[in-house]
Amino acid sequence: MNPFSISLLLIFFLSAFALFIALKGRVLLALEPEERLDQVALRIRRLFSLAIFQKRLIGRKKERSSGIMHAFIFWGFLVLSIRSLTLVGEGFTLGFHFPFLGPDSLLGYAYLFLKDITEGIVLLMVLFAFYRRLVLKPTRIKNSPEAYLVLGMILTLMVTDLFFDAARFNLITLFQNPDQLPWFNNPLYGPEYQWTPVASLFTLLLESNGYASSLILLHFCYWLHMITLLTFLCLLPNGKHFHVITALPNVFLMSLGYPHQKARLLDLENEDAWENETLGLTHLRQLTWKQGLDLYTCTECGRCKDVCPTYVTDKPLNLKDFNDSLKHEMFGEASLLVKQRKVVEKIEKAGDKKQKDALRESLQELNNPKSLVGDIISEDTLWACTTCRACEEVCPVAIEHVPRIIGMRQSQTLMAEAYPKEMNTAFKGLERNFNPWGIGYDKRADWAEGLDIPLMSDKPQVEYLFWVGCAGSFDDRAQKVAIATAKLLKMGGVSFAILGTEEKCTGDFARRAGNEMLFQMMASENIECLNGYNIKKIITTCPHCYNTLKHEYPQMNGHYELYHHFEIIEELIASKKLHPSSKSSETTTYHDPCYLGRYNQIYQAPRNILSQVVESGVKEVNPCEKESFCCGGGGARMWMEEKIGTRINSERLSQLEKTDASQVAVGCPFCLTMLEDAVKEKDLTEKMKVKDISEIILSQCQGKTT
Repeated sequence: MNPFSISLLLIFFLSAFALFIALKGRVLLALEPEERLDQVALRIRRLFSLAIFQKRLIGRKKERSSGIMHAFIFWGFLVLSIRSLTLVGEGFTLGFHFPFLGPDSLLGYAYLFLKDITEGIVLLMVLFAFYRRLVLKPTRIKNSPEAYLVLGMILTLMVTDLFFDAARFNLITLFQNPDQLPWFNNPLYGPEYQWTPVASLFTLLLESNGYASSLILLHFCYWLHMITLLTFLCLLPNGKHFHVITALPNVFLMSLGYPHQKARLLDLENEDAWENETLGLTHLRQLTWKQGLDLYTCTECGRCKDVCPTYVTDKPLNLKDFNDSLKHEMFGEASLLVKQRKVVEKIEKAGDKKQKDALRESLQELNNPKSLVGDIISEDTLWACTTCRACEEVCPVAIEHVPRIIGMRQSQTLMAEAYPKEMNTAFKGLERNFNPWGIGYDKRADWAEGLDIPLMSDKPQVEYLFWVGCAGSFDDRAQKVAIATAKLLKMGGVSFAILGTEEKCTGDFARRAGNEMLFQMMASENIECLNGYNIKKIITTCPHCYNTLKHEYPQMNGHYELYHHFEIIEELIASKKLHPSSKSSETTTYHDPCYLGRYNQIYQAPRNILSQVVESGVKEVNPCEKESFCCGGGGARMWMEEKIGTRINSERLSQLEKTDASQVAVGCPFCLTMLEDAVKEKDLTEKMKVKDISEIILSQCQGKTT
């Protein structure tokens, strides 16, 4: 077209793009380091599943139409990237094409067809996106000017390329190609326009155009296309559509083996950390570069708030805004973050105490006067989270929200002592009696009186430890679950024992509340006890205990095989060691606990069990499984007052009521308590019962040992 002009365009726009990327990259490099390049093969599989094939968009039945729309636009960009580079080459050499994609290759013709069809599909998807925003108006989507600008640019790119081809075809076929325009016309495969049905339709709009107007249109469409393309490229790093660039690497670098980055094991004996106020997440500079990349990648689609139990019940936690607030603050502090990183690196290298002290003072002077919690993120927002992970499960770009919240809570609890004061009773209970109820620890095994359950101290050679948990030990209602589970284990011939008074709270509540000191105290004492008995296998009825013992105790050298009681019961039924002698006629629904499902992927075992003992099987509630609605008791919320908006457990009960079930099956003591409380508040005790699956099984089973 014009090598000089295209060179100027490329130099200007690509230089600007490189500058924008460098500025964003500089911020990431100023954040804390983190290792994210292990298990490359698994990361590549996740990349294709979540990012390339758009599993979390197309896979959601609730929003499949918008998911398909987004997926086709994304796939369109992948396909059309070759076309974009080809058009850049056209600016220097007429007829430019990549190897194997020329007019002598069938592959070249196949790409022409794919490119043409793709442009038609993307064009339709963009029109649907406009319709959806202007007419359907989903509540989770914010109609920002940027969204319309980007859609308009994509529309422009599709239309200009199609008209470019249409004008070229007309100049070649109607005017005998006086300008020697390049085109595909192989004797074996035919002329190019036979392979481009969409562009050929556009030629019908130009049949009345003369030679001059067609030539002008050709050049106009080319240059408008290139300017739009390069402008779009420079726009991406400066708005929410930065995810077009960062989404693929963010998914590739997602956490493996556990749904998100585990809470950090803080070094509580590090005097520098106390002095510098760096226990937990106190300053933006303490974010890891991956957490910064998460913020860059947020698409602001609103799916997180759509499934968030706190947002749905009118609490002030809007994760889209949460991310946005941190991102804008991070951009605003960019230069400051870079300076802080340089000082931190100097402190790490400094050997002289005086030099270190001077550097620490300079670091303090560089701190943002705005507090991370209070000025940027409100306290009510921070403490509203139940850590249920519903937000992370639906995020199409694998953003990890919960670790940042836990980090901020650690800072608030340890450094500022600014946690909800109603948790004081539970904290004191842990300190004095090793359980949040504060009941005397000497009563921990009272629930087992008369059941002939051995203590580990008397029978250390058993196969399993039955970890009862604080609820099963001290809560009257949860004790019935512990009793039912113990009876089923005995009926199934399972070799097990309990720790009795040697068992302490796992510390799950303390860690979610940010009290890392209490968590580590509980964990270290429990691990010493467990390792002392050389325990390998643990059964528990509490998903929170299960999750902590399985995933967080290894941070402190506690390595065990964990089994939720559902897994053991399912195995006992399958092996005929437990035999259901009858089936319940109760209409039964099942509530998926967050820490059993989303954290540990145990969805099928409870359903398999219920199918054996309930005549009508499981009547699924909406939402369920991966999108199950939280009971409201997780994330230390069990020990906090719910003062804002609708109660989460009440909202979940309303969803369960729609199934017309007379029995709600659960698998978590928190869920049991929260849902039973909601049943009582709504005066539905005669209409709906809440039971742990172990209780349902026990009522329908007779023992059969082999």
